[in-house]
Order: sequence, then C-alpha cells, then structure tokens
Amino acid sequence: MKISNENNQIIDIWDSHFHIWDISENTISGHDVEQLFSPKDNPIYSMDSYSNDINEAGSRFRHTGGAFCEALSACHVGMDGDEYISKCMAETRYASNALNATKTNNIIISAAPLEDKNIGKILTNLVEDPLVRGIRQILNFEPSWPRNKQQGDLLVNPKWQRGYAELKNFSMTWDLQINPNQFYDAARVIEKNPETPVIIGHLGTPTLNDITEKKDDYWTGLKVLSELDNVFMKISMLAYTDSEWEKSPLMKDTVLRVIDLFGVDRCQFASNLPVENLWGWDAKRIYAGFLSLVDNQFSHEDQQKLFSDNAKKVYKA
Repeated sequence: MKISNENNQIIDIWDSHFHIWDISENTISGHDVEQLFSPKDNPIYSMDSYSNDINEAGSRFRHTGGAFCEALSACHVGMDGDEYISKCMAETRYASNALNATKTNNIIISAAPLEDKNIGKILTNLVEDPLVRGIRQILNFEPSWPRNKQQGDLLVNPKWQRGYAELKNFSMTWDLQINPNQFYDAARVIEKNPETPVIIGHLGTPTLNDITEKKDDYWTGLKVLSELDNVFMKISMLAYTDSEWEKSPLMKDTVLRVIDLFGVDRCQFASNLPVENLWGWDAKRIYAGFLSLVDNQFSHEDQQKLFSDNAKKVYKA
C-alpha cells in the first residue's frame, strides 16, 4: 500500500450502487411498498433526491455519476412469470427515463429472473436500452432475503444456472449478492462462465458473526472467489455488518484485507443510498467513513480507482 500525501486533492465519486424508486399510490415504476421504504417519509426517492443526498458527501468529493441498481429482486414476494417480468421491465424504463434526464454519467443494473424459461427474450428486451449494462438478482439464502424464502437456493438450481450462462451472449455484467455460506457454490458457477464480469455486492453481505466466530469460512470462501480473474468486489452496505463500522478497528481491518486479497484494481466503494438511511447513514457519514479507511493508506491515484475508476471500467461507463 502507498501512503497518500495528497490529502487535499478532490476525489471523483462514480457511485456503483445506488437506488431510486417510487412506492407512491399511483406508481408505474414496478416497485413494491411491502418491501421498500419511504426515505425521509417521501414515497418517491427520485434522481433529484439521490443527487441532493450524494452531493452532501463532502468537499473532498465530486459526484460524476454511477450505477442505478435494481430493487425488484427483493420485491413482490410470491409473484413470478409474466407478471413479475413486467415489473422488472417497468423498473428499467423508470430508471432509464430518470437517468436520461440528468447531466451525470449513469448506467443501469437491471432485474431479471434468470430461472425463467424465457430469459433469453427478457435479456434481449433489456439490452435494447443502451444504459443497461448488467443484471442483479438477490440470491441470499438461509438467511434468506424476501423472495428467496420461497424460491430456494437459486445458485444450485439448474434452470437458474442455464439462465446465468445466457449473460455472456449479451456482454452483461452480473452483480452477485449472496451470503458467505454460498461463496463456494457461486465460485463453481462463475468458473464455468469466465466471460461474464462478476461484481460481489456488499463484501458478500457478512454479518458480524461471519467475520468473528465464522471468520475462517468467510476468508477461505472469499479467497476462492478472489482467485477468479473476472470477479470484483463492491465495498458497500458495511452498516449491515456493523451499524457503527467507522469506529470499528475490525471493520477497517476487514476492508483493507479484502482490498489486499482482490487487489486495488478490482475493488470499488459504493453508497447504497438510500438503503443506508435505515441504519442512520447519510452520504456525508458514508464517505467520511470510506475516506477514513483509505486515507494515508493509498495514493491519490489508487483512491481514485476505488471511488470511481474501477467501477466505470467494469461497467463500461
């Protein structure tokens, strides 16, 4: 690691994981009031809302754009088939209209049920929008996120695996959100599809127990994933692990070890706004925390990679 003596230089933020949504009564965005929340008691979290929030990151930062990330794979529990697909398409249209109205450089990570028999057609429709770069489908199983309680462990589902293999035909990225106990299964799928860039979300969503009592499992599995050249790491949603992570030497050591494991060129910071609000985090606190992890640890050039350049490269933004 290089020590940075350039503490006053501006760092660009290209935020590789943010959400916008509309859960108002007359929404056409595809989102689900049962699973999503109203940031600051407003059911519409728009690009204006997000821009106002991210621009509070602080004077060391300049926001240049980012990756809108789907929320539909946590929504509409029990819904599937054409009805659910129509919601996914609606979310992408909603995001595209919102992003096209901005002056920043943004792309879309869409939702799609890879286990669907018509996944090729679904992906064909999605990539008609030039902003769409990739797909995310939340796969956390036991502990399970909302849709996965019913759908089971999709990672080991042959129908889902066939759908995953389709991604390379569309030059799409994959945002991988799983639990640490799924790292090995994920590695087996990824290894069979080396053409698809994979971005692990949120450090692999570890709980505090995963990096303490079960730390050997976490690090062993993560090492297997890091040895695959097409796998990248998104450092985000740290409050899921520790709601006061900026005060935790363990969390700092964890993040620095992850960067060391994957290499500085394969890691990226992301805000996960507005979800972080649930744990009491706004952009100012998030980015001050991120900066505290890497200031005086990395050169300005490497910090720029972590906050912007690496994400833009993997998402072809």
